[in-house]
This record gives sequence, structure tokens and C-alpha cells, in this order.
Amino acid sequence: MSNPYTGTVASALRKAQLLLGAHQQVASEQPLLDTALLEAAVTQLWRAYRAFLAEQGHQLQLGFAAGAEPESAQALAALVSQRGKFSGDVTELVNLSEDPQSWLSGLSGAWAGLWQLSLSAPAAPAGATNAGGSGVETMIPVRQLDNPSAGRLEAPLTADNLRQWHQALVELIQRQRAQSQEW
Repeated sequence: MSNPYTGTVASALRKAQLLLGAHQQVASEQPLLDTALLEAAVTQLWRAYRAFLAEQGHQLQLGFAAGAEPESAQALAALVSQRGKFSGDVTELVNLSEDPQSWLSGLSGAWAGLWQLSLSAPAAPAGATNAGGSGVETMIPVRQLDNPSAGRLEAPLTADNLRQWHQALVELIQRQRAQSQEW
């Protein structure tokens, strides 16, 4: 039985690799293009990770519908548990995602950082004052406590970090696929 997610994983990993190669060619010449390539590589790495979660779920015959793939290792683990199954590979993914020092936490923080616009209140326009209570100025940044990435320090978005995350994800996928073939 072929896994419909395997191609998506391979495609996203290859795209991330190509983006990192393009970044190396234009680095420092055009800072905006440099940043765009790094952010695009993060997006492709995250896409590969999410597709790999779905690949694992399909391999375990969890039977989720297209578009209802697990969004996190914890969600995948919950599905595995609900079906009365066990997977050491899924447990490894959960442990990686919960370890704040792991490469996966770094990638997750970078992904969350792409979608987080600001942690503090917007700056007041020039000439605006808070006299008479006409405006509110927040001196302390606000964080949403129910957000899993709240309080997590994102790793700097550098080509070196992205190459390390790419390599670690490729190694994880290859190792877990090889282990599942042994069964």
C-alpha cells in the first residue's frame, strides 16, 4: 500500500534544499530576498514535518480524512492512543517537540515566529499623547499564555540553523522509514 504523503514530504524537503542553495548564492547582496528565501525554507521544512506526521498516521492506519491530518506530534499521539495502538516513532516525535533544546523546537519556534506579528502594543502615532486617558500605552509586552509557543525563545533565522534543521529532519525521516520497513 503506497503512502500518499511520502511524495509531499520528499517534495517539501527538496524545495527547502533548493531555497537554501539559492540563499547561499544571493546572501548579503539583497537583504529582503535573503530573508524571503529563509522564510520560504522554514515554510517548506514545516510542510515536510507536517506531511511526515500524516505519513506516520497513514502508516499506522489511523484513517483520518484528507484535510484532517494531525497538526502536531501530540495530536498524532492522541489519535494513536484513541485507536489503541502504540508507536515508538510517534513517541520520539512527541519527545522531540516537547524538548525545548531540540532542533524540532527551534523549527517550531521559527515557524510560529513567522506568524506572530508583534508581542507588544502598537506604537502611538507621532504627536499622540496619553493625556486625559485618550490612549493606552503598554510598557510591558503581552503574551498569550495558552499559546504553546508563548515564552519560547525562537532560534535566530539563519541559513546555518535551517541547514541543521533540514539535515536533522531528513535523518529522522530516513531512520523512521527504515525502522518501519524492518517490521
